[in-house]
Amino acid sequence: MLDPSQLEQHLSAGLLSIALNVQKEICVLQKLGGAPLPREEILRLVNISVKKAKEHYTFIEARLTEDWLSRKVEIR
Repeated sequence: MLDPSQLEQHLSAGLLSIALNVQKEICVLQKLGGAPLPREEILRLVNISVKKAKEHYTFIEARLTEDWLSRKVEIR
């Protein structure tokens, strides 16, 4: 077993959080610890986040639609 070097520990201690709304606007972008990231890398990660947010939104909307259509609604 190899112990991580001090640099490896420092690099692995970082955390980047990105939160988007439905309109793909950044609501939260927070970087805690770790090495500084170049602007290009942050933009690349934001683009990945937008793609993932679209995938999640599509998945959730499809499941909600399936659920709604499977329900029997009675109006009295």
